[in-house]
Amino acid sequence: MIRESKQLIEKFDAKFLRKYGWRYHILVVDNHYLNEYLFFLQSYRHGTKLHYSDDLLEMPHNKTLYGQVMKDLKAHTNLSIEYRDTHHLVHPGTDITFDASHGHAFSTSYHPEE
Repeated sequence: MIRESKQLIEKFDAKFLRKYGWRYHILVVDNHYLNEYLFFLQSYRHGTKLHYSDDLLEMPHNKTLYGQVMKDLKAHTNLSIEYRDTHHLVHPGTDITFDASHGHAFSTSYHPEE
């Protein structure tokens, strides 16, 4: 197993606590701005909107390396894997000025430049 896969699996095992009433999934971001792949463990507590995101791995943008890491990860866990690409960012439709469910319990008023 390659070094990146070992690092990812070590951090995954440390963060994946299998708590009762929690949901988990893995998020993979193809970040073209930083030219790397990012792996996160997303966790959600039942009954709340707040979610937690733990960094698992940052690795260079190399398709071969990425393929091997994904193969090793899928062999290690059956959690669902969500993929995001920074070339396809989606605007929420309107600018968010208040978001109590993500820790912003105060106004984040948006003032466009004039």
